[in-house]
Amino acid sequence: MEQEIQIKKQPEETEVLRTLDYPNFETDLPTYFPLHLSLRINSDFTQIHVSKQIDGKLQSARKVTEKFIDYVSVNPHLLQDANTTQFFLMQTESYKELLRSKYLLEHYQKIFNAAKHTFVEGRRSEANLNLENYQFYRGVEKENFADGIISQLDNLFLVEDFENYLKTNMLYQYLKHVGFILENPEDPLPDDSKDDELAVSGGKISLKDPISMEYFTEPVQSLKCLHVFEKKYIYQQLGHRPQIHCPITGCDALVTSRDLKDDKLMALRVKVSQARVKTREQRVRIWEILAFPVFISICQIRDLWDNWLSKVLEE
Repeated sequence: MEQEIQIKKQPEETEVLRTLDYPNFETDLPTYFPLHLSLRINSDFTQIHVSKQIDGKLQSARKVTEKFIDYVSVNPHLLQDANTTQFFLMQTESYKELLRSKYLLEHYQKIFNAAKHTFVEGRRSEANLNLENYQFYRGVEKENFADGIISQLDNLFLVEDFENYLKTNMLYQYLKHVGFILENPEDPLPDDSKDDELAVSGGKISLKDPISMEYFTEPVQSLKCLHVFEKKYIYQQLGHRPQIHCPITGCDALVTSRDLKDDKLMALRVKVSQARVKTREQRVRIWEILAFPVFISICQIRDLWDNWLSKVLEE
């Protein structure tokens, strides 16, 4: 479709400057055109806002779950309640889904920032789209800003990458094993080679510090060899030295203060085990209190019977 473009040079006269082919904007738009120089791309506020919301929910889930763990660990009878197990399963799954949202948000932001960088850099060397360079851009084969993001979204969620992401989240790893430890405080975690280092004879986990032979109160684990020590005693051995050989016989690992981290799972093991011992002692005590009067009554009846029988025989 041809159309004359006219510009007024004088109020009463016109001059035909040139004749151009106007594109059909419904069907002939180029597949690629540069972003206008005046356009500003900024998603940081949205990303930060959503990230804070997720972090807040993760923090809330952590507090609720840890309080419940503390309560259950000193009340072992609750482990017999199916609702307890169901609660831990639900909390762990909820925490995992929140981490999945955080993982997706972080990776989406990486994709967005990469596309943003590519197009911002390209925009500096490309002219804005206009009628004069319209035909040129029709021949350019490049992805638009939105298409550049969309093409990467198919690879946004990779199960293997997400599983590795979960392994770096210590609280999730802790929650994942809580249910098992509450029921089996001295057993190695299933399918976890790390606990093989802690197992003693009989396949049980030692709940005592290998240095002092006292029960753990503040256990710390060496990241080098995975052995667990009471914080007070391992730091006493370290003293002012930068490193020491692992106190465990046969272990050649070097231990430094930077390698020691709090072992929440071991602390939970000890807490549950001691609570169970206390519960058993209380049950024994209750039985003794209840059984003693019965025993006295039986003895009294036996004495009365013996006295009566003696009198009968004498007569």
